[in-house]
Amino acid sequence: MSPEKHKQVSDQCRVVAHLATAIAQVHTDKATLFAENRAPSIVDHVGRHTAYLMETLGNILNGMDAVDEKEDDWVLPIFVEAHRMFPVGDSKS
Repeated sequence: MSPEKHKQVSDQCRVVAHLATAIAQVHTDKATLFAENRAPSIVDHVGRHTAYLMETLGNILNGMDAVDEKEDDWVLPIFVEAHRMFPVGDSKS
């Protein structure tokens, strides 16, 4: 493999990390808004969207073998409830 290709892949990994960090910050801020009940008019929309994102990100991490059952066991009941309240089939909105 060429050094140019290694540099490109390294740069791409940094971009993925940057984008993932931005997504994490946005959702940390949204978590605060909803915990304080400051955005009731969009709760269903954000609920559907975040259920979809949870499913997508969970699948990505599972595919990378990056899920630690002991560390991540707290998310299971949240996934179960998201599947009940916001079925994945209609979560892309």
